[in-house]
Amino acid sequence: MPETKPKPSKRDELVDIASALFYEQGYGATGIKQIIETAGIAKGTFYSHFSSKEEVGLAWLKNRHSEWNTWLEKQLGTGKSPKSHLVSLFDFLEGWMSDCDFRGCAFLNTLAEVPDPENPMRQEILAHKKGLQAKIQAMTTRHFDDRPPAFSKQKGTLIFLLFEGALIEAQNFRDLSPIVSARKELKALLAT
Repeated sequence: MPETKPKPSKRDELVDIASALFYEQGYGATGIKQIIETAGIAKGTFYSHFSSKEEVGLAWLKNRHSEWNTWLEKQLGTGKSPKSHLVSLFDFLEGWMSDCDFRGCAFLNTLAEVPDPENPMRQEILAHKKGLQAKIQAMTTRHFDDRPPAFSKQKGTLIFLLFEGALIEAQNFRDLSPIVSARKELKALLAT
């Protein structure tokens, strides 16, 4: 018997609609009124699920974190060497930037629009980036398992910065060459 997916709740539908709008046009440029109109619901229905735009924004970032990490894990696969996993990060980045037409990272885009560091959305962004940094550090430590921890920590930090810098500049220039250059630097770094 085929498995059927449960019908998404109205709350989930609202998060999906808001997510598309936030990512396509930016968190700041998207208003509650537009979310409500796009969803085709009454204002009261929105407010029965979310008390504010920030609350739906936070739900979006939480969903995006899970979705993004699923994409990344699928790209990384299993059974590869630590070096292959690290190189796959940049293959993932290249494919993702092409697929999203260089729209870039939802977390970094939102970071620029939410200036208060105590805002729950900023805390979610920080948690996402810390998680990515830890993932890269773990892969780097496995690759340099015969080196002192300080060595692999330094290299992990450099690889994280290569990834983030390539991501930002690919978005900025709407070009994959920053990713290509970063992958080349990564390979040289891994050979040390």
